[in-house]
Amino acid sequence: MSEQTISSSKCKMCNRVVVPPRETCPYCGKKAGPMEQIELPPVGTVQSYTTLQMPPEGFKAPLPMALVELEQGALILCLTSEHAGRQVNIGDSVEIELDTEGRFCYRVIT
Repeated sequence: MSEQTISSSKCKMCNRVVVPPRETCPYCGKKAGPMEQIELPPVGTVQSYTTLQMPPEGFKAPLPMALVELEQGALILCLTSEHAGRQVNIGDSVEIELDTEGRFCYRVIT
């Protein structure tokens, strides 16, 4: 497993964790004050997935993507990694890594 972590932030009012980190909670707004910056392990569970047959410009079809829940409930949308392994399924454990463009990618943990 990778030694990297995922930068995120946690609201002191609602305790929600968001990726990427933000200064203001997107749910509570400025009344919650500044968010706490935290680091999460780069592993999570697939909540949903899809394959785009007509992806945005700059991507090749088909483009597999997965919605991954990290520790503390943070959700991130990830592309498939070059080293993704087998087809992803809901409930799979995945490791998150950054590609050369700095985008989140998933790889199924077997």
